[in-house]
Amino acid sequence: MCPSTDPNAGEGSFAANVLRDLLQHIAIQNSKNTGQVRPGHYLFEVSHAWTAGPMMYLVYRTPPSDITWGLVRDTTRSLIDPGPWNDTDDPALYYYLLDLEEGWPGNSSLQPGDDPEVIRWSGWPHEDLIERVGDLPESYRQAPPAVPTVAAASEPSPTTEPRRYGNPI
Repeated sequence: MCPSTDPNAGEGSFAANVLRDLLQHIAIQNSKNTGQVRPGHYLFEVSHAWTAGPMMYLVYRTPPSDITWGLVRDTTRSLIDPGPWNDTDDPALYYYLLDLEEGWPGNSSLQPGDDPEVIRWSGWPHEDLIERVGDLPESYRQAPPAVPTVAAASEPSPTTEPRRYGNPI
């Protein structure tokens, strides 16, 4: 186990670091994609984000959708391998690619009679989640991050894209 993913080490500092990195990645990608929605690269408007121990929570919208989405993840569990994240993985990048971009719900819309305050959660685990936007504490509100510097936003992409699934062997 990677020491930084040990839930007893640092009282959730790993989850906080992953969430910080995920928010930064979202800000960089949003700045690249503003005004040009294209397949595989979408906008994510984060309204609330927080951690509790090893758990990470993100509440967001995906224009043009008017639905509020939520993502919950136990950061001690890898999305791509059984067990914890290892030292060579970038959990924030995997959460962005697999949870946000790959399943982008921006084409979905509220239907007549749908409650716009309901958060539609994905991820794991699903117990004891806040169900309505109005019930989220103000302390969870996410201020829009500073627009990344031109140098950070224009960093070259990795030459190989990380795998998006576990090794079937």
